[in-house]
Amino acid sequence: MNLKRNLFLLVLLFSASVFSQNKNDQYSIEAGYGLGISGKPGITQLNHFEVGFRYMVDEFWGMKFDFGADKFTTTAEGADKETGTDYKRISVQAVHNLGRTLNLRESIANTNMLAHAGFGYSYMTTINIVTGKQDKTDSMGNFIIGITPQYHIIKNLALHADFSYIVNFSQNRDYDGNWHNQEDPIKGFTGSLANISVGLTFYFGSNSSDVDWR
Repeated sequence: MNLKRNLFLLVLLFSASVFSQNKNDQYSIEAGYGLGISGKPGITQLNHFEVGFRYMVDEFWGMKFDFGADKFTTTAEGADKETGTDYKRISVQAVHNLGRTLNLRESIANTNMLAHAGFGYSYMTTINIVTGKQDKTDSMGNFIIGITPQYHIIKNLALHADFSYIVNFSQNRDYDGNWHNQEDPIKGFTGSLANISVGLTFYFGSNSSDVDWR
């Protein structure tokens, strides 16, 4: 509960900064679809979806709120049912316009790159798991870091790819839905997963996409 409360406070603080610093007036909504690559037991599936909202404070720095969802399923040897997990996360992240810092757009036309990192909350629900009466939802904190190459299509629209790595704190289950520590199920560990996705960024606000692309 403390993690959710702290995340809510961060959202309020950021919202206040948006209304106090709006001279750049660049907002964007992004959505993407792609691969989820789990930690133990190492499941890779084309079943990742993400959506985010970004506000740029200036030409170099901004903030992003995002939601991501993955589904990992597998069939154990000798079993006749799939097991796995539905994984969902939210996060608040700082965004840096790395392409502007590196003068990337001067080297390759219509290209840019963003770097992002932040913290959030994740929860994971098991699928067809039959390990007893334990709670089937795994709640945890997360840290996310990634890069987002972009290609400018038209004034209000860009194509992007995203490569993100997520670390989960106090995770209890593996991505096949089984307890990570069978002898002590409530003992958490540090888990991880990666996402590779492709999507679109839509810009709005009086300056449209200018902060990223001018």
